[in-house]
Amino acid sequence: MWRFASIAVATVVSVAVLVWAWRTFGAVSVWFSFFVVWVPMVAVGTLSRVVQIRLPAGYHRLRPFEVTGRVYERLGVRVAKSALRRGPLALFNPHLHLPEERTPEQLAVLDQRMRDAEASHAVLFVAVLAVVAHAAVRGWWAAAVSTLVFDVIMNLYPVMLQRYNRARLAQLRPERRPRIP
Repeated sequence: MWRFASIAVATVVSVAVLVWAWRTFGAVSVWFSFFVVWVPMVAVGTLSRVVQIRLPAGYHRLRPFEVTGRVYERLGVRVAKSALRRGPLALFNPHLHLPEERTPEQLAVLDQRMRDAEASHAVLFVAVLAVVAHAAVRGWWAAAVSTLVFDVIMNLYPVMLQRYNRARLAQLRPERRPRIP
């Protein structure tokens, strides 16, 4: 019952904020695009304390090109990591750092937290793509582009960062170390 109530409250609050943003800024504004990405992300982040989005293990399996991390580094994941580790953004995920005690158990907990964060952002990224497609179909190109940019920054980069970090974490966990091709 508690989970259902939490989801219901988060949904009602999210819809109310999005309606407010739509009425205040207009459906094709950059601000509304920001809210369309940010509000669901905050709602899912808040709800993740109660219910977790999980994806199949196959989704989380690191692909050979991801193991070294070079692809993500070239896409600027280190800049995203730096921004998320310092300043106010660091407050959002305080449990996604290496534990002081690097026992196999603690590293396994961190790995699961990374997978959970990755899953949430991945689901949100795909969901927001539907909003981008809707804006494009309506011919609202500025809204489509700005929503896509915010979606990439707020959802795709966190997905890439978690995959990059999990590859690095696997190097600390011999039982989970991916094979380098």
